[in-house]
Amino acid sequence: MIRVLPTHISNLIAAGEVVQRPASVVKELVENAVDAGAENIHVIIRDSGRTLIQIIDDGCGMSPEDAKTAFLRHATSKIETAEDLSHINTFGFRGEALASVCSVAEVTLRTKRAEDETGFEIKFAESKQVSQGEVSTPNGSNFIVRNLFYNIPARRKFLKSDSTEFRQIVAEFSRIAITRPNIHFRLSHNSGEILNLPPATLKKRIQDTAGKDMGKELVEISVKTSIVNIGGFIGKPEDARKTPGYQYLFANNRYFRSPYFQKALLKAYEGLIPEGTLPSFFIFFETDPQKLDVNIHPSKTEIKFEDDSAIFDILYSATRESLGKNSFMPSIDFDTEGAPEIPKVNTNFYVPPPKINYDPLFNPFKDLGGESTEEIDRRFHSADNTRSGHASSYSSNEDSNPLFNDEAIPAKPLIQIAGRYIMTTIKSGVILIDIKRARERILYEKYTETLREGRGVIQQSLFPVSVSAGFNTISILKENESVLRYLGFEISINEDAVTVSALPEGFPDEFETMDEILDNLAEMLSEGGDDFGKRSVEQLAAKLAKAGSSGKNEPLNNLEAQTLVDTLFACREPNYTPAGNTCLRVISVDEIFTLLNR
Repeated sequence: MIRVLPTHISNLIAAGEVVQRPASVVKELVENAVDAGAENIHVIIRDSGRTLIQIIDDGCGMSPEDAKTAFLRHATSKIETAEDLSHINTFGFRGEALASVCSVAEVTLRTKRAEDETGFEIKFAESKQVSQGEVSTPNGSNFIVRNLFYNIPARRKFLKSDSTEFRQIVAEFSRIAITRPNIHFRLSHNSGEILNLPPATLKKRIQDTAGKDMGKELVEISVKTSIVNIGGFIGKPEDARKTPGYQYLFANNRYFRSPYFQKALLKAYEGLIPEGTLPSFFIFFETDPQKLDVNIHPSKTEIKFEDDSAIFDILYSATRESLGKNSFMPSIDFDTEGAPEIPKVNTNFYVPPPKINYDPLFNPFKDLGGESTEEIDRRFHSADNTRSGHASSYSSNEDSNPLFNDEAIPAKPLIQIAGRYIMTTIKSGVILIDIKRARERILYEKYTETLREGRGVIQQSLFPVSVSAGFNTISILKENESVLRYLGFEISINEDAVTVSALPEGFPDEFETMDEILDNLAEMLSEGGDDFGKRSVEQLAAKLAKAGSSGKNEPLNNLEAQTLVDTLFACREPNYTPAGNTCLRVISVDEIFTLLNR
């Protein structure tokens, strides 16, 4: 009953641990190129990796014997003894990558060492060597991976959309590029260049990969201890986003995931960022290789530190210190080096006050029928007393019409508090309304009705507004352009910016909130994935209403405030948002009396 699996089947099972999607292939092969000492690495992708993944480097290359051996399972040049596992300073060491890739794709390797006259080419398919021979090729290695998962239709079928898969490729590519700012990286997709990263400083490399505005959002973090050295950059609290994507942790220049250390960072930001948002961070840990274990996960994305609890405290303290040092307010520079000398002014002399020339005989009332100043004053006060005597009868005249009618004056007094709440009076006391939640309820009912009728949400036009955005946000929005158009958004997308020319009715159109709106939409679309357009009307309307009610707390004018209150009370359920949060609260006269008489 028990049998040993054939090699080609066991390789497929093992490949599942290493090669989960096209991004996995890019990760493994680019890491190998870095370990080979390459100074230039070019990644070429077609059809988001389904058709072609090609990695060209100018590293050390391989001899024909090494090239053939490299495709065997557990063949590696990084370790020889068990003790070497505790001194790993390279990306790869398991020797599984090439064996796993060639079991699920057609792989061609062309490689040449500097001391060799000709290069060597070898081809594999389904873990079997197809051909080999000499070839003319530059120094280094050129891996060509075609038709990924061609022999496993089920796994190929479950790949995500092209935009999603390519977004994962860019993420893996960026993680490696950030750790090696001294290497020139290039990424091309379908004959178009996506990223060109020449050697640069770490901050410039982060800016080149995460967006041109990212460099402005970062502050430096640095601490050195006997346990670990921590360096890198963290984002300003006001630039925290709802969409993840710029949270990077590196241990000895190796990217890893750690909810534990991420918790330390979020704890340091407590009270500084809104709930549900994430700060950007690019944190580099440097420690003795013997004090961390990188051999606990096949894809090498998890790392175990020997002193993780101590490092947690150090990371938290370093982050708080950096946030404290950088108050994000303009600083006053008292450095006078190189400043011009300003001579002192002698103030020991008398400066007479200015003189005013006027005519003491001038009488401004001389043309008013010859009346004296005393007569004019007496007549003015007499008229004023007459008006005050008739004030009550004038105000009680119901047939009298006001001189003008200002529609912006509400029927009842409205008081706005901090741009977030509205307070108004009712018969039993006062009512307090949350502006954002009220807007969310109003938009939810409007969008629910519109979507149930099968028509797109009505758009409001505005002057086109261009907002810079990161690659993740741009790729998500681009992937869902048709869905956004149905929902009432008109957008155009280029490499690093999104231009918005129309919004659904009721959305705020302030420029300051547009980037937050786009982040909310990206989060909403990424959660829904391919099934976003098939969700129930209520779920879709609720998500759209929440995105539309986001933004900064801005005070409303009287007419806007009154309209908001009237529209809220016209809703079917004015008391709660779609998520069940309270929109308003009535404070009775008795409660007010109790508060004031405690």
